[in-house]
Amino acid sequence: MLVLTQYIAKHEFKPLSRFINLRDIIDGAKKVLKGLAIETKSPSGLIGFRFFKVRIGRKNRARMIVFLVTENNKVVPVLIRLKKDKIFGMNMAMNNPAIAIQINKNMDRLIQDIETHQYEEFDLN
Repeated sequence: MLVLTQYIAKHEFKPLSRFINLRDIIDGAKKVLKGLAIETKSPSGLIGFRFFKVRIGRKNRARMIVFLVTENNKVVPVLIRLKKDKIFGMNMAMNNPAIAIQINKNMDRLIQDIETHQYEEFDLN
């Protein structure tokens, strides 16, 4: 199951909608569940979540960091950037301070959206 929160849809996905579409995000989530993504460390020691980096889009134009809620296999996008993005896309690793700050900011908003049921779920089958 893919969970796309209102905040991520508006602030991460919508600005890149010329380059990637919902199908690309769904395909990326499937890659995570199939074990085709790169697992990364948690940016702030969150327990119960595993973080992954996966390439998405035609010709792998973009990268997406997601977290997987291990208890129920729900994939939630946290950060979506084009590979050519100078700040985030070229070095999308947890040791990049800009990435860690942005992920922590997005996680705060994600959790708030999930608690207030401001999200959409998409089946990955």
